[in-house]
Amino acid sequence: MPTLGWIQETGLDRFWERGSEPGTSPLPTSYACRFCIQVFESIAAREQHELEHPLLNPTMFYRDRELGATGLLINTPIQLGDIEARNVSRIELNGQSLGSIAELTQALQPASKGLFSLTYANGVLEKNLKIEVCIADPRQVAEVDQVFKAQFSTGSIADPLIEVFTASVKHCDTVSRYVDGLVRYLHGLKAKDHLSDITTFEDFDKRFNQALDSLRDYTTPLAAAVRAVIRFNRNDFSLLQRASGLPDLDRTIAFFCGDDLVSRKFTSPDAQLPVDQTCEFILTNLIPAFSDSTLEDIEERITWLPAKYRSLQDTSKLNYLCFRKAAAVEDMAGVEKYRKKLRHDDVFNTLIRET
Repeated sequence: MPTLGWIQETGLDRFWERGSEPGTSPLPTSYACRFCIQVFESIAAREQHELEHPLLNPTMFYRDRELGATGLLINTPIQLGDIEARNVSRIELNGQSLGSIAELTQALQPASKGLFSLTYANGVLEKNLKIEVCIADPRQVAEVDQVFKAQFSTGSIADPLIEVFTASVKHCDTVSRYVDGLVRYLHGLKAKDHLSDITTFEDFDKRFNQALDSLRDYTTPLAAAVRAVIRFNRNDFSLLQRASGLPDLDRTIAFFCGDDLVSRKFTSPDAQLPVDQTCEFILTNLIPAFSDSTLEDIEERITWLPAKYRSLQDTSKLNYLCFRKAAAVEDMAGVEKYRKKLRHDDVFNTLIRET
């Protein structure tokens, strides 16, 4: 297969075939490194040297979070210092060159709503980022939260309730992404619990991922609780050390991270959030009964939950509960039984090795 070096040499050969002025040469006599001041006699020598230089990857940060290629939503007023950069020497906003990150921040500050195209680069790489500015009206955020709680605090997520919710907050135009994230979460629950006519069980995690993407830049208690439930579904406990606002979920997360089971706290009705059946079953059936039950009791209770509602991650959580109970009562046969069931699970296999 032709290489870049081969193409360059072919081009130069054609120059010589064409001819040139006497006493002149199109061939460079030296090749400077594109990263430092060293100079080499050949392209091959320069390329070998440049392998020693780390790739200078231009990187942008928003409030200490590294930005990828999925875009950035700015939903609260930004201040100097919110946007930072590393290995960036050129910045363009909507095609206009800017001299610094401070200038970029100042250009975005006056906007309350709008779309922007950001290009940031250095001498090696160039990246592009779509920025959406939609400063959320706190009154609309509060209204969406209130309507959501009123519609779904009982646990029902029937389609008519979702339709009423979306219709009731349709006028909240500054938080449309927020509303979309909450609705995607509900659709994920419906898919996982086999309550959806349009989304299959296999797609529930896709809906959860869309919800996380839409809610990523919102810091409300409701958004934090939804993110916590989704990550609990995925056994992603590393990001769940902070309180979710749901006491039953918080103590269960701590238990699944290897801590002892703490006493249950009273949960206010205002703190209720619709969750999937398996999550609710673990939080309200298995965990409360864990301390006073035998291993056989826990195993029997697990049979009450139909397998169709369980993901692979759910099955691992159930097996881990049995492992913890077997370890607590020093049932070594049970310990080995559930150790084998969890040996291929990266999350729980690490925990049981430490037990």
